[in-house]
Amino acid sequence: MKTSAVPETPSRVSLVKCPDYRPENLKTAILAAFNLIGGTGKFVRRGTRVFLKPNVMMPKPRGFAANTHPEFVRAVVELLKDEGAEITIGESSAGSLAGLTFTAKALRASGIEAVAKETGVRLANLDLDPAAKIPIQNPFAGELPIAKSVLEADLVVALPKLKTHTYGNIITGAVKLLYGTIPGQVKAEFHRRAPKPGQFYTIVRDLYGVIRPGLTIFDAVQAMEGDGPSAGRERPAGFIIAGADGVAADAVASALIGVPPMKVLTTRLSAEARLGNGRMEDIEVVGESLKESVLGDFKLPASRVTNPYLYRLIIGLTKTEPSIDRSLCKLCSVCADSCPMKAMSVRGEKMTIDRKACIRCFCCGEVCPSQAIRPRRKTPLGNVLSRVISSRW
Repeated sequence: MKTSAVPETPSRVSLVKCPDYRPENLKTAILAAFNLIGGTGKFVRRGTRVFLKPNVMMPKPRGFAANTHPEFVRAVVELLKDEGAEITIGESSAGSLAGLTFTAKALRASGIEAVAKETGVRLANLDLDPAAKIPIQNPFAGELPIAKSVLEADLVVALPKLKTHTYGNIITGAVKLLYGTIPGQVKAEFHRRAPKPGQFYTIVRDLYGVIRPGLTIFDAVQAMEGDGPSAGRERPAGFIIAGADGVAADAVASALIGVPPMKVLTTRLSAEARLGNGRMEDIEVVGESLKESVLGDFKLPASRVTNPYLYRLIIGLTKTEPSIDRSLCKLCSVCADSCPMKAMSVRGEKMTIDRKACIRCFCCGEVCPSQAIRPRRKTPLGNVLSRVISSRW
């Protein structure tokens, strides 16, 4: 893991309005976001090898709210190519079936493959990429396999989607996004080794510390609220967020939806490890006023906890667990194949969950192509109590 110091205080993060995904609006907004943090020339020059890492987590059609929009990716590619950058777009998506991952299908269905072809840049299916094992000092993982296309880049650019995340982190952002640089289903193995959010996200933090993207640009034009990262619902947001400090960009993204940045595990862990600035007092937001831009009543995951002290008193009643909507379930077995604990199986023409084996990582819900798996409270009383303890921040 790199040990470079925290970025200068304050970290500068731009917040720019963008109403839709029309190419002219995207390029204007993204260029404005660049200019507010120093311009494209600050980050790339002719010959700079750039690796773009979007969210392409599922093989869903273009515009699906969990994936970075292909026109957003196209606009970034064109702006960086104008500076002479040599660009690779890459991803390792979530889930598998019969041991086969969905990355190739996801890149095609999402429209990212078409963007790469039409703009003449390289597309990397990271599941097929050679991986280098990078040692880290972490009790749950001694090394991380990272795709070489990522490690060989001069500049890694994170292109996260603004969306919620059910598994203990509230949002997905630049830090969590980089988990898709680990090829294939070894990603599930780290969930097994670190079964609690506070354990698992130390691995994610250390991965961020190895890669250290030099630029983050959020697709916050359309967001996902509720039970993300895949089973939530689309919500218009209308913004671009950009910064050299990915931790600070994550902080601004969470503040935009009304979540205190240090309540987000990846932000807090990364800030404490001096990988970036996570506190708003250490961040300069330029462009739109953040205070005046906050998205009111943004629906957060059912699994969130806002009052941890009171929560601990009634933790057994308010825990969430995966729940299967049998009217939506297609028995495709993607969830069973992707579960790190192998806690899911088909019995009597129904998908079942072994509650004793389940670690509540919600990988099943993340990869379910039918969005049939969502978090629920273990007891009806837990629903009532959760509303009591989950008042806004």
